[in-house]
Amino acid sequence: MSVTLEIKKPIRIILVGQTFKESRTVQRAAAMRSLGCSLRCVPTAPRGANYETRPTLIQRIRYRLRLPEDSAKANQAILKEVESGADILWLDAADMIKPATLRQAKQINKKLAVVWYCEDDMMNPALRTRQIDRALPLFDLWVTTKSFNARPEELPFLGVKNVFFVNNSCDPALHRLVPITEEERQRFGSAVSFIGSFEGPRAQSVMHLARQGLDVRVWGNGWADWIGRHPNLTIENKPAYNDDFARVVAASPINLCFLRKANRDLQTCRSIEIPACAGFMVHERNNEISALYREEKEAVYFSCDDELAGVCRSWIGRDQQRRLIGEAARKRTLELELTHDSNIIRILNALLSPQLDVDP
Repeated sequence: MSVTLEIKKPIRIILVGQTFKESRTVQRAAAMRSLGCSLRCVPTAPRGANYETRPTLIQRIRYRLRLPEDSAKANQAILKEVESGADILWLDAADMIKPATLRQAKQINKKLAVVWYCEDDMMNPALRTRQIDRALPLFDLWVTTKSFNARPEELPFLGVKNVFFVNNSCDPALHRLVPITEEERQRFGSAVSFIGSFEGPRAQSVMHLARQGLDVRVWGNGWADWIGRHPNLTIENKPAYNDDFARVVAASPINLCFLRKANRDLQTCRSIEIPACAGFMVHERNNEISALYREEKEAVYFSCDDELAGVCRSWIGRDQQRRLIGEAARKRTLELELTHDSNIIRILNALLSPQLDVDP
């Protein structure tokens, strides 16, 4: 590993985020432990909740008001954990944490470094809560996977002191090439597959493929209204997480990666996870992602629905070439160190930057 941890003493981290098994927070927690960090987790969701848990009416109202409920009492738990000693308080998109909690935590431990990590475009007001809006200047390091958020007119303009960009990342032990039985190929696969929640442009794109005669299978939440709309379009209307994600990728000749328009995405978690699974990825074209995975070497790209259909038809019968590109994509992911542990090392090293007044 070329990315090496510059902090020599044991690092004590309080990780605040979603601790159910489908969450990437859990993957980052495992990576922190593998690096030798002393880790204590503060859940932001009640026991038994996950992405599929339906919010209550009050929770929906509070969401609209940008005042999310702290249903797991994470604010109280943070202060209790800080009193036990910590070097870093890491908020993994924990948007219900109050600025008063962060101020009190820093009063308890004046050397505490507070880190924010999120995979969303936080310039979108709908994605920022009122709590986080008031807390922006309190973060010692704001980590984002949106490169444009680091521009002076974006998060720094809102009062964030130090914005640090990292590419999205994967867990190479989880996101890997898995052997597939014929039964699993039928259960998880399709000529063309997409894993992701509903968004209008995505729906139009997969319908375009179906109308062009391609069999398309969609995994993710929010697709119920699209069930039965075309005989070539199979809507599972349920997610595929962790091992099932890897099985879908392995069972499908072509794996689509759409970008979320509301997030102004240039890359997503799937942009890295599909190649890590040695999958053949067809991705929306832009300069940022094509600098990571080179066109027709580690991925294939498209810019419109007609080009997408042409790309899929062109590659569907080229099994050997697709396999070689998938293998090269897995190798490229590891060479570029697009993994959770490498990103965590980059972030911890950034806390040592001279312009940061912290001492983790």
